[in-house]
Order: sequence, then C-alpha cells, then structure tokens
Amino acid sequence: MWKGFVVYLFGLRYEKAVKSGLICLFVFWGLRQAEISLKIAPGILYLMTGAVTACSMWQDLSAENEAMAGKNLFMLPFSGRKLIVSYVGALSLYTFLTRTALVLSLALAVSFWGAAELTGSLLSALYGSLLTAWIYGERKYRKRTLLWIAATIVFGLFFSSTWLFSAGMALSCFVAVCFLIRIDAYAFYEGSRIARKETKLKNFGQFSIWTYFLRYLSHHKNYLVNTLILWGVAAGLPLCLGQTDRSFALPIGLSLLTLNTPICILLSADPHLEQAVRMLPGQKRSFILPYGLFLFTFNLIGAFIFLLSFEMQGGGGSGRDLVMAILIAGLGALGSAEMEWHFPIRSWKTKSDLWHHPRKYVVPGSLLLISGLFASWF
Repeated sequence: MWKGFVVYLFGLRYEKAVKSGLICLFVFWGLRQAEISLKIAPGILYLMTGAVTACSMWQDLSAENEAMAGKNLFMLPFSGRKLIVSYVGALSLYTFLTRTALVLSLALAVSFWGAAELTGSLLSALYGSLLTAWIYGERKYRKRTLLWIAATIVFGLFFSSTWLFSAGMALSCFVAVCFLIRIDAYAFYEGSRIARKETKLKNFGQFSIWTYFLRYLSHHKNYLVNTLILWGVAAGLPLCLGQTDRSFALPIGLSLLTLNTPICILLSADPHLEQAVRMLPGQKRSFILPYGLFLFTFNLIGAFIFLLSFEMQGGGGSGRDLVMAILIAGLGALGSAEMEWHFPIRSWKTKSDLWHHPRKYVVPGSLLLISGLFASWF
C-alpha cells in the first residue's frame, strides 16, 4: 500500500521528489550566496512551517484525489490501520517535499539557525500533517482538537527556544498517531467521494451551463473563499501601489486581479466534464462562451472594487480607467477560457498541484506586459 501511494504521488522513479529536492537546494544555495539576512524568531518559524503543512495537507485530503477515489481499492481485503498509515504517511511526505520544504528552505536560507531550530521545524511539519489528517478523519471531536491546536500554538510561542518545545511536539505527534490509527479508513474515502460530488448536466444550454457554474461553486466553498480573498486584495491593493505612478499602477493592479486560479481551471479540475464537452457537437461554442462571460463577471467585479478603492484613496477616476478595467477583465476572461480549451492541465495528481501549476501566471503575466506597454505609449 505504501509503495502504491508513493509511486502514484511521486512517479514510478520518484522523479517528483527528486525535482522538488533540487528546487529547494537551488533556492537555498542561491539565497545563501545573496547573503540576505533576516531575523526570524523560532516560534514564528515553527508556526509558519506547521501552518503551511496543515493547509496543504487539508487541501490534498479534501480535494479530488484518485488515490482514494475507489479504484477497486476498497473492494479488496485490507487492514484499516495499514491503509491509514500508508495513505497519510505518503500524503504527508508528498506535502512536505512539494510545499513545506520550499517555504522552509526560503526561511532557513535567510535566517540564522541550528540543530534545535531544524528539529523543531521538522516536528512542527509532522505535527501539522498528522493533526490535519486526524481532524479530517475524526469529525466527532473537532472542537476539542481545535482547542488542542490553540494550546499548542500558545505553548510553541512561549517555549520555542527551549528543549520543552521539541519534547512537547514529539509527544503531541505520538498522541495524534494513536488517535489516527483508530479511525475508520472509510472516513478518508467518504471525504474524497463527497468532494467529488458534483452536478453533471445532460445538455449544455445557455442557462443550464450557468446553473452548473453556480452549483459547482456551491459544492466548492473554497473557490468562493478564494474569490472573496482576491476581492479583499483588490480593495487593499491601492495602498501597496500608492507610490507608483497612476498610469502604471492601474494596469498592474487590474492584471493581477485576473489571477483567480480556482475558477479559471474548471475543465482541468474535472476531466469528466472536459471529455463530455469535447465529445458532444457544438459544445465549444456552447460552453466556452458562457464560461468566458462567467470569468468576465468575476474579473469585472474585482476590477470595479479596485477602481473604487483607488478613487476613495485620492487617486481620482476617469472614463479611460473604466474602459481599461473592462478591457483587461475581458482579455483575462478570454485568455483563461482559451487556455482551458487548448491547453488544459492534465499532469496533476492532487488539486494542490493543479492550483499551483505555473500555467496560472501566463494570462496575468501577458496582460501585465501588454498593459504596461500600452501605458508607456499613452
């Protein structure tokens, strides 16, 4: 079981683990050579490592994951304890090497640390992954577990510079393992199955496709949360661009706001939907046009929030700004829809891979370049 999960996540020759390790090594070495120095308190380092691991682990557990989506795995006789240990262990290792290790290498490259800080960081990452898996599988005692997490954070901030922190984290990891192996293995399968539960349409009409989009978002609350966070960034972005010339600040802000990853990867995130759209006649026009309008609506809302915030902070406003906002929102929606149709992302194992794929920067980067040239000319 362990080998099956590890091969699925990292590849037959574990090439993804090697690639992630090399990236972390190059990042660490490059920043060390740059001699950038920052003071990071041990408690903040541990909290950062644990939080990144926990968030990434939760995203991988709750998202669509073919490794636990059935695939005849639960039709075979198995030991629930071995299945949990194999699945959680492989996913924890994958989360650490592909997400946490990069953040940790960045922090360690620019700060002063020793064996105690490295040990504490690794224990924090292990604690974050184990506790997240326990909370995900055991829904009955989540409130008590959240209190435990809060107590751990307070303990870490006060005792991070002593040996008590490492001892406490090691004990917490042991307790988490004891509770985790007692969970029914089907809890992870049920969570994956519920996450995959989506509304399928038999006919993509003008209104049914919009109904699909709305129901899709209702089943993926994290997509809505991510969009709301992006709109919050739109409201605060003028503060960050306050010292930048207006002719460049507007294109930069409007282009960055087209970086709404979740709703720009609907086809990539649902291979069955992509197959249905491509097989049925006339579905490119029936799907891509409503999808583009759907993206345009979200882009335009973020652009209007950005313009309103810019104006409230004394930036002024004009019809040219409004035209630029509509143009960039439309080009961003068109580019994202076309990228999904012509260049869908298929080589992903978990939703975390999909969300962090480099392709998400193509459309905003292109818009930033084009709008910057346009602003410099006019």
